[in-house]
Amino acid sequence: MTQPQRGRGDLAIAGVIGALVVVTGVVVLDPQVAPAYVNAPLDLVLNAAAALVAVAVAILAWTHYREDGNRGALIRASAFLVLAAQNLVPIGIAVAGQSRALGLDLAEPGQLPLWSVILGRGAAAQLFVVAGLLASSVRPLPVLAAGSLLVGPTLAVVALNGAMIAAHASLPELLDANAVAQLRADPTSPLLEAAGAPLILLQAGIGIAFLAAALISYRRYRREGRDEEAYLAIGFILAAFSQLHSALHPGSFASLVTSGDLLRMAFYAVVLVAVAVETRADIRALRRANLELVRLREADVARATAEERARLAREIHDGMSQELWYAKLKQGRLVGLDSLPDAARELAREVQTALESALSEARQAILALRPSEGATFAQVMDRYVGDFADRFGIPADADIDPAGDRLPARAQAELLRIVQEALNNAHRHADATRVRVRLERDASQLRLSVSDNGRGFDTSAVSGGGYGLRSMAERAEIIGARLTVHSAPGDGTRVLVEVPLVEAG
Repeated sequence: MTQPQRGRGDLAIAGVIGALVVVTGVVVLDPQVAPAYVNAPLDLVLNAAAALVAVAVAILAWTHYREDGNRGALIRASAFLVLAAQNLVPIGIAVAGQSRALGLDLAEPGQLPLWSVILGRGAAAQLFVVAGLLASSVRPLPVLAAGSLLVGPTLAVVALNGAMIAAHASLPELLDANAVAQLRADPTSPLLEAAGAPLILLQAGIGIAFLAAALISYRRYRREGRDEEAYLAIGFILAAFSQLHSALHPGSFASLVTSGDLLRMAFYAVVLVAVAVETRADIRALRRANLELVRLREADVARATAEERARLAREIHDGMSQELWYAKLKQGRLVGLDSLPDAARELAREVQTALESALSEARQAILALRPSEGATFAQVMDRYVGDFADRFGIPADADIDPAGDRLPARAQAELLRIVQEALNNAHRHADATRVRVRLERDASQLRLSVSDNGRGFDTSAVSGGGYGLRSMAERAEIIGARLTVHSAPGDGTRVLVEVPLVEAG
């Protein structure tokens, strides 16, 4: 990530902190702004939504851990499961019809809701700090150990909630009798002055833990440029201010919706954004990895192809070419014998000509198999055309665009073979006295043409095309090119190949 992008993240974090300070100041200082209001359906919806989001994020974090063994993701999943359980406790008590008996009802507020929230959020905040510290640890744990870390804290929190429910009447006071009376009389008025030091200190401690988690995420964002860490830092800052607002007015009781509850929901919303950003980053990284794998695969295929062509070229050069050369020498001695009858001498000359043609074919096969070894494509093509002119005494010239070097090795080899077949046709069938080979770039393709001034032919009269024409067309199709033949009796022949210009792999 570039420095300007990081700068935008820093500005966003600073902006969120500034806005939260202003909002908190207004809630604390402006007597016209109530820190809470009573709305039973909304309170139920907020708790249910928070539980669902926490479970969903926990599942995603667990999946992340299963994929790459990141222990930070495992601990983060555990923290969100704790939050999910903590949000489900008041819902469970309400469903069981025990809200009044256990102190959740505003008509009889008790200490249990406060202790339950502090227990759940305090445990989650500490787990978030540990998750941030282990974010770079990518070492999978045994299944039993990972499962214990995932659900162990949640089971412990649930068990402690059960113990507190059993002993709810004897729990230490976090709100004294005066504060309870004030809450019962006016649930929407601030309770900061009546809350007492223990409650304020506990809420502040949880808030500090969330700020520590935010600082860890922010440092990772600055170090690694991971956008999701910037969003997590913002989310933890929201959670920290939520605890500050909970000290101002605890929102632990049924039907009561406070500014702290709204900040808590903002925390969950930002966490969802962070998950979406992380997922998008993972998908992009996966696409880049897939593209790199494709590139490496194509490079391996090209390298293997080049190695195999080089091996075949060596076999032809060291094997068949040498044998043909030896046979040509012996045949030359046979032709030179004075005692050889005229008919046999003529036959021997024909055999010698055939051997020379076979040697030339072998040389061209070697060039086709190793077209780029020690030379550019244009140089190889020039050599190819020059060899044809020398062999058959037919003037031939080549005009080759350097863009041919950008073609894959397979395409270069097939084009050489097409040129070879077209030149052979010009010599054997067209009685040409001049041949021209041209390769030129045209927009996003290359156009290869082989033209001669021979006698030509009627293309419509050639049923299915001769073997040579079919061979050229098949070679063009292999490399995704299009081959057309333009000819007319007495007007020469032009073979045209249009090749898409694709970078060599």
